[in-house]
Amino acid sequence: MTQATFRVDVTKEQFIFSAAHFITFAGDICERIHGHNYAVRASVEGPLDENRYVVDFIALRDAVLAETQQLDHHVVLPADHAEIKITSDDKETTATFRDRRWVFPNEDCVILPVVNTTAEEMARVIAERVVERTKETFGNKLTWIEVAVDENQGQWGVCRLPWPQS
Repeated sequence: MTQATFRVDVTKEQFIFSAAHFITFAGDICERIHGHNYAVRASVEGPLDENRYVVDFIALRDAVLAETQQLDHHVVLPADHAEIKITSDDKETTATFRDRRWVFPNEDCVILPVVNTTAEEMARVIAERVVERTKETFGNKLTWIEVAVDENQGQWGVCRLPWPQS
């Protein structure tokens, strides 16, 4: 008899966030700033507990929702890009790429610990942050978490991480 595996997936209309970004590609091309209505799906896998579910849907939903709400209606900028430099003072955040420069009010920006603000990198950050929000509640029984970020109605960037064991 084969061993069954179980997972929980959450994707909600509330997980849609609107954000602006720009990325570099092909080595040295920096695209224009533009926006997307991103959608997020999160999945976790693990054994069934005494209640016969992997995790509480609501706890997972709330953790994902908290992360998508932080990104909604912001400009998403990369903290770790080699050529996109981000600086902030008490009022403004400035992003530069070679001779190009963008200036935003601080409250309009979210600076992520990524090299490039791709859907894949955003999926990783959201996954890591959902783990941080839920690891005490979910414990170490899960095997992995997967977060998918859709940036254009069917174009998904996906990150799967092993669930941290304590």
